[in-house]
Amino acid sequence: MKKTNKSFFLQATLAFTLLCSFPLTAQDASQKLVHQTEAKDAPVVYFTRDVSAAGLMKVYNALNQKKQGKVGIKVSFGGPGEDVLKPALLTDLIKETDGTMLDSCGLSGNRWTAEMNLSHARKHGFDKVGRMQMLDEKSDIDMPVRKGYLLKYARTGSHFDEYDTIVSVFKFRMHFLPALDGAIKNVTLCLGSRSGKCLIHSGGSDPNHYHDTKPDVLEKSFADALRAVLDYKKNWAFINVIDSYEPEDSCKGTKNTGNIGIIASADPVALDQCSVDFVADTAETAEIRAQWEEAHQVKMLEYAENLGCGKRNYQLVEIK
Repeated sequence: MKKTNKSFFLQATLAFTLLCSFPLTAQDASQKLVHQTEAKDAPVVYFTRDVSAAGLMKVYNALNQKKQGKVGIKVSFGGPGEDVLKPALLTDLIKETDGTMLDSCGLSGNRWTAEMNLSHARKHGFDKVGRMQMLDEKSDIDMPVRKGYLLKYARTGSHFDEYDTIVSVFKFRMHFLPALDGAIKNVTLCLGSRSGKCLIHSGGSDPNHYHDTKPDVLEKSFADALRAVLDYKKNWAFINVIDSYEPEDSCKGTKNTGNIGIIASADPVALDQCSVDFVADTAETAEIRAQWEEAHQVKMLEYAENLGCGKRNYQLVEIK
């Protein structure tokens, strides 16, 4: 009898340890995320808990993206000391696609030039995993906005024209800057040249200066810029890495949610909405969740959906 009790205790301890090795999300509780649906016409978001180069390839391969011509991998090289995407996660993707990592210059003094940005990229280790290019090191190109809210065009660097297939890979951070830090930001504001960033921040009124604009103006500008890039380049894949991150904002009740996983979709709106759901579902109350979403301008997803950029409701498919 004593042996049986000891065996049971050991098994229970092992089960508890295994359970605690994963973050407790709505998925673990057999509950749907807020915007998750079973509707067959909803876009699919692929999800893996495996936060590694191999895990990233699991969800990317599930998309069956047809790689044509030259492949660009849009990342953010980040600034000094910034908690950015781990370059090692890109190793298998770069090998598979022969892709070049792409970014654009920033408005801050330490990210003003192409060389400044590449210097930060090297410090973060991106040069160790593949080729890098700053899109706007020479000149800019304009991408028309079709029936947008505010912008007439979005603007990025001329090297963007050299790429036929684009894969966006971004470290999702909800509790970072005011604007939602996900795939849409990566392919709009982060893709934009310095002038392109000014256009988004000013609601299209000023291509030369930064403006601290109202949230609804910025949300609509993000949606407009997304409409422009999706029309300008047709072959996209979007990947968000939702890994360990210490919140850097003043939102109530935030915490490091640990390594949730990596998600991928052909729909950037669905991808960012799923990312928000994974993180925001950890809020203690619906009121706190609503505060988080307002603080980080999540309404941009609704504006983007209204422009036909994607859908907020999604099917979630976990890949082991």
